[in-house]
Amino acid sequence: MNKFRLQFPGNVKCWVLTFILICGTSMFTACSDDDDATVIEPEETQQLADYTIIYYGHGGGNLDACLVSDMIEFYGADDDCYKNVNVCALYKYSAANNITEDLETYSNITDYTDFLKKLLPYAGKSVRYVIDDKIDKSFLESDDEDIAIVPGITDVYGDDNADITNPDSLTNFINWAASVRPAKKYILILSDHGGGYQPDGELSENVSAARTRGVIYDCGNNDKHFTAKTLAQAIRAAKVRPACIYLDACLMNCIEYQFELAPFCDYLALSTFLVPGQGGDYSALINILSQNPDNLENALSTYVKTVIDNWDKEAEEYQKEEVYHDMTITCTANLDAFGRELRAFTDRLIAAYQSGDAEVKAKIDKCTAGAYKVEMQRPNYDLFQYMLSLCEQLPELSTEALWEASYKSVVYEQSSKWLHENGLPVGYSILLGCQGHYCYNSGKLQVFYNADGTCEYMSNGTLKPDSPWGSTLDDTYGQLRFDQITGWSRWIKLNEQQPNLDCFSGYNPFATFITSEK
Repeated sequence: MNKFRLQFPGNVKCWVLTFILICGTSMFTACSDDDDATVIEPEETQQLADYTIIYYGHGGGNLDACLVSDMIEFYGADDDCYKNVNVCALYKYSAANNITEDLETYSNITDYTDFLKKLLPYAGKSVRYVIDDKIDKSFLESDDEDIAIVPGITDVYGDDNADITNPDSLTNFINWAASVRPAKKYILILSDHGGGYQPDGELSENVSAARTRGVIYDCGNNDKHFTAKTLAQAIRAAKVRPACIYLDACLMNCIEYQFELAPFCDYLALSTFLVPGQGGDYSALINILSQNPDNLENALSTYVKTVIDNWDKEAEEYQKEEVYHDMTITCTANLDAFGRELRAFTDRLIAAYQSGDAEVKAKIDKCTAGAYKVEMQRPNYDLFQYMLSLCEQLPELSTEALWEASYKSVVYEQSSKWLHENGLPVGYSILLGCQGHYCYNSGKLQVFYNADGTCEYMSNGTLKPDSPWGSTLDDTYGQLRFDQITGWSRWIKLNEQQPNLDCFSGYNPFATFITSEK
């Protein structure tokens, strides 16, 4: 079934989203705050579905159109697929001031402003609903492009402007979804803006840092967000264990999140670079899951190929010249083995750096100075690229066990056609720093977060003191499961070379090392 869409303005995740709002008859279920687990009781005799998709999304200030598109995609799979793939969804729409701002910004685009005006009464509200095989989906074939209210949007769940980044909110929703639509396997999707990992962002109350890292930013609550720790806390407390955690958001394929979430799922689906505004293709996801009831790994790999191919087609349609998008499927069972090998690699790197051999140190510094930066502002770099460049300069750092473990952790990876053709790397991102500090880089402004909790900024070539960032490297990064396994923060503290602070398409001095596919 082909989707049809209107063209409206969109912001990041990456580029303009196309979507349509459709009014039709559907089956949805809202539940009250008083009785999450008993609103819908599954029949005791019903056969368990193969999968239940548990979707948790937010408008994020400018992604409400994307949420609407997601809703429609949940209705758009083949009819038979809903017999063994369930969908439970929770959406929170953007705050009123964000919608009003978009009304002013795009006042010359009538279709889009008409959509926003109809959405405005539901600003800051959340809706829950369930999709199953009883849905009348005939409205999907309509040619009517009049903007109308999406099925279920008027059935508001919970309090206005509820904080959906509270771990209890996600835990309760997972439990509710598993109770009303039990299944053999659960796919947990979080959809909104994403910013990867930085230690200062691990402080969820740090409003000034909220836009720079984490996932799901509640625009109605000062951009509070899930951190690596709070997201893991929410999933750990749930009564069911997701088979896959899929963060449909930018920059979330960072090694720090990988290790934090690994104990609570079998697979992770994450993107290192940017995710287009429309995000994943959920109609395709339902179809592919249904076709692979006993092979989730194959389903996820097929899904990644489908999504990346679709994103490439849309990029060509919009004539985008540089297209940074990708997705990786990680098998969490293999991550700890990789972590142990990475610790041994870090030990060898530190020993070489402290050996007193000036030539060896210069080679390591060269790699750090040329490290491949994933995104301009954040201090996150491609891990595999960095290891490859170090091993190229110093072969004694490399071991067969290191690369074997790294390959086993990645089930499937696909990057945009543009990234592939230009030999640009895609791998887990990792925090890099110098003498314990890391740098947030925004054009002419550079802010340095120091290991001891102090903060400095660069002005006219001079470092000047700023207010403390609220914690220390040891109390944030050092508490991560990743660092406890690998001891990577030891290298951040020891390294004396400032990592490359620039990020642009042509900057990749080691591109020839990583042009082949795994």
